[in-house]
Amino acid sequence: MHDGTARTTNVRISCAVMTHPRRAEAAHRLAAALPELAPTVVVDPRPQAPPSTLRTSLAAWAALHPQATHHLVLQDDAEPCPGMVEALSTLVAARPDDPLSLFCEWGSATATMARWGALGGYGLASCVDRYVPTVGLLLPAGIARELVATVDPAGREDEPDDEALARFLERVGRSALVTVPNLVEHDGDVSLVGNAHRMGVRRSVLLGEKGDPPPSTRVLRAPELIPFVSWRRARAAAVRWDTAHHRHLHHVGRVRASLAETGVAHAVVVEALETWLATEEGRRSEEALGFGLLHELWLTATAVAVWAPLPTADLVAPPSAARRSLSTLATGGLRTVVPQVLTGPGVRTDLDAMLRAAHAAGTAARSTPHG
Repeated sequence: MHDGTARTTNVRISCAVMTHPRRAEAAHRLAAALPELAPTVVVDPRPQAPPSTLRTSLAAWAALHPQATHHLVLQDDAEPCPGMVEALSTLVAARPDDPLSLFCEWGSATATMARWGALGGYGLASCVDRYVPTVGLLLPAGIARELVATVDPAGREDEPDDEALARFLERVGRSALVTVPNLVEHDGDVSLVGNAHRMGVRRSVLLGEKGDPPPSTRVLRAPELIPFVSWRRARAAAVRWDTAHHRHLHHVGRVRASLAETGVAHAVVVEALETWLATEEGRRSEEALGFGLLHELWLTATAVAVWAPLPTADLVAPPSAARRSLSTLATGGLRTVVPQVLTGPGVRTDLDAMLRAAHAAGTAARSTPHG
């Protein structure tokens, strides 16, 4: 008889799907799609109150199976990739003490960590945002029990569970890792707490595909600066990371100045951008989006290459998965201000060409002296 856990040699994973009565049908479909885990569907314990991800997630974490070594909580709009359970079991067996997030959205700083991971052949990378992605999150059983015992949702119903989880993990001295590629997708269409309109579509930076090789168990740790395109402002930004204590410090808003401080003058960045804008794809892109947005995207993609905590050789000829992850930089960062990046295939094709050119320019700038 199935005991509600998925087993490997020393790992027993239990699972819960958190939901609200309005989304219960989707939750049960998701649970049925994961027979290896036999997930428990956990409904918001106060469905008559305004929806609360923190309240519901704590109930889902409390559904930990007594014999489990780890507990996985999935939101009801998660979409597992092929081979999710097998890949996750491999990663958990290799990193049994680490919280593992199965998803990060394409516009986050953690997405840049995933892109770097794909470039370097890593299967796990540091989560570096002010929140921990909770579309699919696995915790060691002891940490899950401590979370339920010490975090009280009373009076905090409006607090997102991803931010509360980040503060909890910092308090207990743990930092989360994201799987590379992601093992679940986020449907991004309906949000009970109102995020869909404000945040736009939040898809995976890089989703696992059928036929992918087994995941690497190597971990990529974050450097001091992690660039991304802020979806709030469609501007180049960065996270400053405490490399000694593995924690988020603050956001950096002037990426061009930070890039210059690390050896690449803004004039060099603009010169490379102007060269690309003279191409057919560049002219079309500037006509469609304007110089300002393209500048921010180019600046970020350049910083992704220049600041990558990887050997330059890993950047020169990106493998297929890394190319897929780099292409989501535009959709992730511009989604709230430029709907064409989601709906216009021609725009996306041209921006893909731009991102490849910016990546190449940034890679070249790593080893080129500038006076």
